[in-house]
Formats: sequence, structure tokens, C-alpha cells
Amino acid sequence: MQSTELVDQVARSWRRLPAPARKRLRVGLSGGLDSSVLLHVLASVRRAEGFGLSAVHVHHGLVPGADRWGRHCGVFCANLDVPLRVVDVVVDRESPAGIEAAARMARRAALLAEGGVVALAHHRDDQAETVLFRAVRGAGVRGLAGMREIQSQSDGLVWRPLLNTSRAELEAYARAVGLVWIEDPSNMDHAHTRNYLRHELMPRLSVRFPGSVGTLARLGRLAGEASDLLDEMANEDRARLSCSDGSTRLAYAASLHLSSARWRNLLRSLLVDADPILPDEDRLREAERQFRSVGAPQGLRCRLGTQALCVYRDRWWLEGDSRDEGTPEGLALTSLAALRWAGAALDFRAVTGAGIMRAALIGAPVRIDRRRGGERLSLHPAGPSRTLKNLFQEAGIPPWLRPRLPVLWVGDRVAWVAGVGVAGEFRCPADAPGVVPEWNGLV
Repeated sequence: MQSTELVDQVARSWRRLPAPARKRLRVGLSGGLDSSVLLHVLASVRRAEGFGLSAVHVHHGLVPGADRWGRHCGVFCANLDVPLRVVDVVVDRESPAGIEAAARMARRAALLAEGGVVALAHHRDDQAETVLFRAVRGAGVRGLAGMREIQSQSDGLVWRPLLNTSRAELEAYARAVGLVWIEDPSNMDHAHTRNYLRHELMPRLSVRFPGSVGTLARLGRLAGEASDLLDEMANEDRARLSCSDGSTRLAYAASLHLSSARWRNLLRSLLVDADPILPDEDRLREAERQFRSVGAPQGLRCRLGTQALCVYRDRWWLEGDSRDEGTPEGLALTSLAALRWAGAALDFRAVTGAGIMRAALIGAPVRIDRRRGGERLSLHPAGPSRTLKNLFQEAGIPPWLRPRLPVLWVGDRVAWVAGVGVAGEFRCPADAPGVVPEWNGLV
């Protein structure tokens, strides 16, 4: 590939970015071959297209002598008239994912911190290694999809314009234009899985199966298309099963008609939205078994990593693990300041003519506590009292949540229960000052 061909290829990829995103680009610059070539090529494209261009060098301090990499990047950027920012990060050396993965996550977080478009120099060989790495770890279609040329993030875009270019082509470009780059000595440490794949396994595959790098990269692209189709199907199922009450909960009985594979595809889609790290296949199948059990509508809460699959009556949904925070003991209230209860905020909003009459809270001991058992409540001043169990059932509150609900006591009387309401004897009359407790643990 001629140097001008690579510039043209990157320029075509740049035109595939959304129009607003083309105005300002930020390159992740390590000082190595790949990112140096990318920045040099983009500097050439910039001369023709006139967009803003800057670079970020992330310094994680894991390799002796890494300080000079930042200085090298500074000189390189100055010669290209590209502003450079050097960011120091701390890598969690005790991360369960391993120091290699922790360093990547710290670097990625630093590069994405400013939002906008971040250009990364992953190339075709990187893509092949990623697909192979995920395949041997048992990844599904979404994992085999590998890296995307344009990938949306919550706060911007990641752009990889070199995914169809081999490392050999990048090196040929660098030598043709006289670039100088830094070799990271840690890249030769075969104890790191990706280095082992790169230096030990991939060369042997290429000898035995010529063109295997391109084949693996193509597999990643095809898996990406399949993953997109699965996402489209999951979105259709989610829309069709959504409840008309405006909540994010899905219809349970209708979901039972989905095939096993289609239901797990929908569950994976919901989980990915909440946490990119998915449970393994055995755990998902066990969750499906419990989901389809006869007793699930009476109340099911199945942990799946940082999320829980919940079923109650004809609704099912995911909720975060903050619901697993321990429920505190009773708290005496000396004021109506906001507090935290069972992993969620409990606020007291001052109103007029609603909630608990404020006068009833003056001069009496007030506390927040959990249900102890046997409590009864009348929601109407002249109505009969009913057990909290019956009121919880009527309000559709799942069984696992009931012991955690905050209960407001005035003396020895229940004045309010989250999800149920205000006791009739404490209900605020029209035009009188009132207090509305609000606990967002029910959302």
C-alpha cells in the first residue's frame, strides 16, 4: 500500500463519521508505530479537510522509562502542529481482570473522559487477535464481533479507521515517510495473553493457514453483522413486550411464548445495557429455567452479576444490585432531612394539602424503621385497618422488597409505608402544611 493510498483510505473512513463528529478529532497516542502512523495520516487528511485535531498520551507508569514516551510524543506532535495532552492514570494492580485488562480500562477511561470523537489505531492484526482471544474464551456472537470501525459510547464516539489495514502496511508507511516510534518492551512479554497470541500463536496459524489473519478479521466483521441482527430482534421483542404503563417492565406471560434462544437473546440485550460484562452461558440457562418455572409469578429474584432478573405477577425486569445493600436498623428522625435507606434515597418534600400533616410530626417521637410483622394500616380515616401483607399484595410490591420498605412511625403508630401510602389518621387536610415522603427504591 502506498502512503497516499492509506491517507485516502482514512479520509474515506472519516467521511463515514456523522457530520457533527468530523469537526474535531482526538487521537490516542502511545508513541508506538500504530498510533504514530494514525496521527501522521490524520494530519495529512486535516490539511485537505480542515478539521480540528489533537492528541492524548496516557501515562500509566507500569513500564520503567515510560516518562520519555510522553516527551517523545510532545516532539512528534509539535512537528505536526498538533496539540498534545498527557494524562497520568493509576492502574489497579489488584484488579480481578488482571493488570493487562486494568491498564486498558484505565487508558480507555482517560481517552473518553472529554467526550467527542476518539480515534484509536487498532488495525487488522489487532482485530484478528481480538476475535481469536474471545473465541478461545468461549465468547458468543456479540464477543466474536470484535471491534467496530465506528462505535457509539455514552459520551462520544470511538473511531478506528485502520481496521482494514495490516500492521505490515502501517510499518511500510512509517518507513516510507521516515517516522520514528517507540517500542514498548512490555509488548514482548509473552506472559500477557495478547502478546502470546501475537508472537507465538498467530505466526504459526499464518504458516499453517495462510491468510488466517484476514480470515479472523472477516469473521469479526460477519459476527458484527449477526450481532446487529440479534440486537434488532431484541429491540423488536422489547418493544412488543413493553407494558403500557410507561414502565421499563416487560409482560411475563407473553414472554413465555419466545423460544429459548430468542428469550436469552432478549435477556442478554437487557443485561448489556446495564453492564457490559455478561454472566456465562450456564448462569443464563439457569436464570431461564427459574424464569419459566410455575412459581415465578409469585416472586422471583435471580442474581446475574451486578443485576437481578425479577418476576412478579405478569411483569419481569432487571434491577441493580444496590437493592442488595443491607437494610439499616430504625432511625430516630430529629429533622426531615434526606437520608439513605436500603440502597435508595428517602426524601421528605414539603407540600400543602397532601401527604402527612406536618402538625402530627411535632412533639412526638418520629422514626423510620422496617416492617417488624403484624402491622396494620387504614388508608382512610373511617375505614377498617388491614394487614400490611394484604396492602403490599394490592399495591403489587414484590415479596423480596417488602421487608426493606421504609415505614414511618409516629410514636407507636404507623403513619406511612413506602409503596402503600399515608395512614388515614395522619392524612393532611386541604390547605394545611404537609410532608410527602419519597423513597426511590421502588423505581
